[in-house]
Parts: sequence; structure tokens; C-alpha cells
Amino acid sequence: MTITKKSDRQEVIAATADFTFSDVTSGAYAAAVDVPAGAIVVGGHLAITTIFNSATDDKFSIGDKVGAAAAANTTYAAQSADITAPGAVAIVPTGKKYTAAATVGVVWTGTGAVPTAGAGRLTVLYIVDGRAAFSQG
Repeated sequence: MTITKKSDRQEVIAATADFTFSDVTSGAYAAAVDVPAGAIVVGGHLAITTIFNSATDDKFSIGDKVGAAAAANTTYAAQSADITAPGAVAIVPTGKKYTAAATVGVVWTGTGAVPTAGAGRLTVLYIVDGRAAFSQG
């Protein structure tokens, strides 16, 4: 038996959301990027563009929220993005296919003074199962 080749192709979709210290609350999910039903996250990252000045061990996680369900705050990155230094934390693709529209966002966990500076950008790369933008061959 042979694999049936398909000529359908699509580009990877990139969605970004910029945020600042005033857009996040410690321990609360902050929605950032909407993805449609059929989406499969294939990559991305959370980049800290301005260091948060909380002065202690403040971190981000990257997760999702589907409908009214509770957020799965660590779907793509656990509390590992230290925001007291510039840099980026990669989204770790899981192969999860969304059966309904969803939101990918962040949770900031602060332990220290409330920041008065800080900014970041969440970039989510995804494809949509069954979508074809052009054909190859």
C-alpha cells in the first residue's frame, strides 16, 4: 500500500499580541491570540521586550482557554519564562487540534513589588487542519 499524496498546501499563520505590565495581573489568565476551530499550534514564542522591574522571581506561562472552560495555563510553556531578564521562551507544540475556537494567552505570576515597567510580545504560529491556500503539483 502506498501513501496517497495530496497537493493541498497552506502557509503557517503568525499572530502576535503586544502587552505591558499594566495588561497582566498576577495569577490571572490574560487572553492574547484567538485561534479558530481546527487550529494546530506549531510554534511561536513569548519575548520580553522591556524588562519587568518587579525585582524578584516573576514568571510567565503560556496556555490556552477554550470557550468558558478554565484556562489550561501551561499548555505550551510552564512557569519558566523569567521576566526579570530580556529574552524569549519558545512555545512547545503539543499537536493539540482545537475542536472549537480558542484563545492562547499568558499568566504572569509575580512575587514582589508591582511592576511599573515591562513589556512583551506573544507570537503564536499555527496551521488550520483541512485548509488549502494553494496546490503543489
